Amino acid sequence: MLEPNLDKYQAIIFDLDGTLVNSMVAHAAAWEQTCNKFNIPYDKEWLDELGGMPSRKVTLEIVKRYNLTIDPLNITKDKIANFEAIENKGEQIPEICNLLKEYLPSKSIGIGTGAQYRHAKEILDTTDIQNHIEVLVTSDDVENHKPYPDTFLKVAEKLNIDAKNCVVFEDTTIGRQAANRAGMDCYLVKQGKIINFYPAN
Repeated sequence: MLEPNLDKYQAIIFDLDGTLVNSMVAHAAAWEQTCNKFNIPYDKEWLDELGGMPSRKVTLEIVKRYNLTIDPLNITKDKIANFEAIENKGEQIPEICNLLKEYLPSKSIGIGTGAQYRHAKEILDTTDIQNHIEVLVTSDDVENHKPYPDTFLKVAEKLNIDAKNCVVFEDTTIGRQAANRAGMDCYLVKQGKIINFYPAN
């Protein structure tokens, strides 16, 4: 695992799904069920790359990609219902959660997620993560979602810290793009390990 140097930052912002908690497995299972129901091709690798977008935005990407005539609302509702029916949404990712706790005394900590508030809260309620963060920004809090920078800029604003003094941990290209567009450096996480560093400039 790449060892991050976070000395120069005042705040650390974490994505949730796939970064702090391995809940992307539950999302993938929910999407697979929905795709099967509506006879939509299920491309897990492509869908994983859309991680960070709210389900309704992912649905629009699916409809566009496959030129579907299905009502997007029906697809989104089905996926959300499938996700909510999964009892165990995922376990904490040890390396990243330990890093959060290690820097807790010296840094401001926030989460910027593409999940709806109720889904983020449900996942956080099964962990002790929420006891260690100051700010939670979800898809309900911004108009423009990842890869737009709004989510991370909102976290920085709520923490009252300049974007340039924040660093982000993300697990998708879309999330990394959002961080860099917000003027923030970003560490990319894959399968619970930090694999790369992307400076803002």
